[in-house]
Amino acid sequence: MNTWIYIFDEFKLIDVDTGKLFRLAEENPLRLFEIIKEVLVDDIKEIRDVKVYDIYFNPSNFELLIEYIVECELGEISVKIIHSRIPKQTLRNYYIYEKQVKESK
Repeated sequence: MNTWIYIFDEFKLIDVDTGKLFRLAEENPLRLFEIIKEVLVDDIKEIRDVKVYDIYFNPSNFELLIEYIVECELGEISVKIIHSRIPKQTLRNYYIYEKQVKESK
C-alpha cells in the first residue's frame, strides 16, 4: 500500500488497488475521488463541488499525484491523492513541477 490522501498537511494511508488507481487517474479522476471520499468524512463534512486541479505523474519513480479543489463548508480546500513509496518526496516533486509549469507560461 503506497497510496495516501494529503489533506490539511497530513498524510493518510488508504487502500486502493494500484491498477484501478492508475486507470481512473487517466480515464476519470473525478470517479477516483468518489471512491476515496469516505476517508474524508471526518475532515470535510459537506462536499459541495470537486474539480481536478492538476495531475502529476513521474514514470521513472512510479509516482502519481492528483490534486483536487474541493468546495465545502470551510471554503475551497486542496485534497491530493498521492501514490508513492515516499509521499513527502512526491509532494516536493509536484511543487517543483508546478512552479516550472507556472514559470514557463
